[in-house]
Amino acid sequence: MDNRQLSGLVLVAITLASGVGAQQATTASSSATIVSGSPALTGSVPALPQAADLPRLSVEDADGAVPIALAPDNIRRSFHLRADEQSLIRQVLNAYGIQVAVDSSVRSQIVPFDVDDVDFTEASGMVKLATDTFFVPLDSKRVLAAADTKTNRTQYERQVMETFSFPGLNANELNDMQNIARTVFGAERSVAEPGQSKMTVRSPGAQVEEMNQAFAELLAGRSEILLDVAVYEFDKTRSPNVGVVLPNSATLFNAKSEINSIIANNSTLVDEIISSGLASAGDYTAILAILLASGELSGTVFNSSLVLFGGGWTETGTEWNTTSANMLLSSSDVRSLNQMQLRVLDQEEATFRSGERYPIMTSSYTALASGSSSSTATTPQIQYEDLGLTLKVKPHIEGENEVSLDLNLKVESLAGSTINDIPALASRQYTSVVSLRLGESALVASAMSKEDSLAITGIPGLSEIPGLHNATDRQDTTDSLDLVILVTPHIVRLTHREAAGAMLFLPLH
Repeated sequence: MDNRQLSGLVLVAITLASGVGAQQATTASSSATIVSGSPALTGSVPALPQAADLPRLSVEDADGAVPIALAPDNIRRSFHLRADEQSLIRQVLNAYGIQVAVDSSVRSQIVPFDVDDVDFTEASGMVKLATDTFFVPLDSKRVLAAADTKTNRTQYERQVMETFSFPGLNANELNDMQNIARTVFGAERSVAEPGQSKMTVRSPGAQVEEMNQAFAELLAGRSEILLDVAVYEFDKTRSPNVGVVLPNSATLFNAKSEINSIIANNSTLVDEIISSGLASAGDYTAILAILLASGELSGTVFNSSLVLFGGGWTETGTEWNTTSANMLLSSSDVRSLNQMQLRVLDQEEATFRSGERYPIMTSSYTALASGSSSSTATTPQIQYEDLGLTLKVKPHIEGENEVSLDLNLKVESLAGSTINDIPALASRQYTSVVSLRLGESALVASAMSKEDSLAITGIPGLSEIPGLHNATDRQDTTDSLDLVILVTPHIVRLTHREAAGAMLFLPLH
């Protein structure tokens, strides 16, 4: 078959992988009316072959009659012919029990035709390509064959008026549907009704059938993805306190002077001790011991730890404050979990926020006093900032088993300082694109903060001596906050499994 014989038809492949933005919209109903293009013809156009899995819109004529469908013999034939186009058409269609009325526009050029084991649908399609013609059914056993020209199609093809219903589409999406009908399928007569989400089209029946197939795929909607998002926060604090707290001060005093002062201040008790025979009049050490044991003395140098050295009037004592040893460990481990499920359309963005909306006064407006009034009113301008965690995920389905995720993680908090009385914000942001197979998860981990502090209590320089580190008190505190986010995608609805939709054969004219 030469190239000239294939020039009568154009093969159009419509890619329907992404739809036109309709979300789960389906064709609800349609009504149609057959408008005759020529008074010489009666009946309606035949139904073209449809894909089994596509929804079918009904088409009826004005009287409610079923469109004419050819009823050829259900057999398979082989042909090895070399004849003029008119004879070829008659011989092939007659072999399946279909009578043919050939229009004078069909040429008489000799055409070779060699095919084996084909049914009527296959044979008639090949004949149309070979002879550059089209067929118009007259009844179930008769067709009219005419040359495939714009004039003949306008004259012989029956016009079908059909109303398509597009629930769920907005005005812009309905306008996209109308543009497809006009530019792709050549339906020059179409009216859109945005208020009712409907579109009425008047076009040849074959083109209306093809519109049904295309619109059915377009309205299948977009795929849906379920995102399992788990946010873990780990707040750990560890504070060991080990060592000896040495005294940081000491007091020197004259023992005789302190004893005489105590006896003079407690003369009544001293007389009672001497008169009772518990101690002799000059035994001040025994008298002091009895006073301390009885609990009558408090707040003196002899009530605390002390050391005496020397003798006589030069006997000296020294006291110091408390000495203690510490062996303490303080540790805390706080774990919090936020777990949620986000259902989102393919190529749409899902947002998760955890935190607070913080009001920040960016400016203020003061109205001037008017007339006799001296009061003024100040109106602040407030802007709210999202403090805390903001996670945005935009999924893209890549085939049946892979999903890519556009991840955008932002953590924002108060920095603790101000600029012109406006709080400064500390912000950290992470963006990435990751591709996952179904069942895999994307993991984002971040060390939000870590603080180390060391407090030493003791004698300066002593802690630096090797082997004497524990001779002073050391308190080492570590506080860390870690964030882990786990995102697992699941495909819950997959549409348009193929990269392209069904191939539709559209006439050139």
